[in-house]
Amino acid sequence: MFCVTNFLMAKIKDISTYLPQKVLSNEELATRLSNWTPEKIFEKTGIKFRHIAEEDETTSDMAISAANRLLSKSNFDKEKIDMLFLITQTQDQCLPSSSCRIHKELGLSKNCGTFDINQGCSGYIYGLSVAKGLINSGDVNNVLMLTADTYTKLIDPEDSSVVTLFGDGATATLIVPEEGKTESIGPCFFGTDGSKGDFLRCDFLGLKKKVEEQKYLLMNGPGILNFTLSKLPEELNDYLNKYKFRMHEFDLVVFHQANKFILKNLYKKIGIEDKGVISLENTGNTVSSSIPMVLEDIILKNSKTKRKILLGGFGVGLSWAFTSVVI
Repeated sequence: MFCVTNFLMAKIKDISTYLPQKVLSNEELATRLSNWTPEKIFEKTGIKFRHIAEEDETTSDMAISAANRLLSKSNFDKEKIDMLFLITQTQDQCLPSSSCRIHKELGLSKNCGTFDINQGCSGYIYGLSVAKGLINSGDVNNVLMLTADTYTKLIDPEDSSVVTLFGDGATATLIVPEEGKTESIGPCFFGTDGSKGDFLRCDFLGLKKKVEEQKYLLMNGPGILNFTLSKLPEELNDYLNKYKFRMHEFDLVVFHQANKFILKNLYKKIGIEDKGVISLENTGNTVSSSIPMVLEDIILKNSKTKRKILLGGFGVGLSWAFTSVVI
């Protein structure tokens, strides 16, 4: 817990997930990719299934489904939501922002602000920081934070380096104020190395290149692996030292669910194999949704036990971010 003076502070009230019905299995992928078997795909990625958005299913469609599930489950009065934002890199269109359509479909108050955040694998932590700042400042009371991406629409179906990894999905997180002397959302820590931005990039939905010149998502897998295993432990150590944390304070560690190989090696290098969570077998890499999907599962399994969890995001940008939550 983090000691502060007694005033209203942000906390996660609840989380809900939406996954498309269509599923892509390793068996199906193996028929498409030469020299790949279902067993080899699972061994390399830790993934058995990925959920795939339908051709006419958009990012906002998925976000709306996640939000409706959350509002129904939590029995929260949607009229009390006064800020909605969506974290995505696959927005429905250039403008207006996808959050405006979501606002309409959910029937939220006209006194509710909306905006989109273009961020990927570290996006959930960026979002927690934004929501926390809005609530702690007193400008906003209740925040509906959504994550959603349809990365599979950006992927060359024959590119084994990415088609085996990514799945589609969305989450909704309700963040509300609470009164007390401890913070449920801890301090956040951010970093970027834009010089390596081309390690994971896609021209789609942009104006830098003509439409006919735009290419599918491209990923430098070895580059991202080397960057993650060398940079993340250093940055995590800086985060812990800055806020005088110790690893034994955390019950669990949830990093962005990139793939099993990266996570196993990253947790091992940091020395947290006993606390590090790996949970992407039936979802694949869902970008900004991967961390909240794990958190929802933790909430469902441990509803009566509060846990302090270290969160870490890394990927597109290349960017990284850390924070902690008590749920």
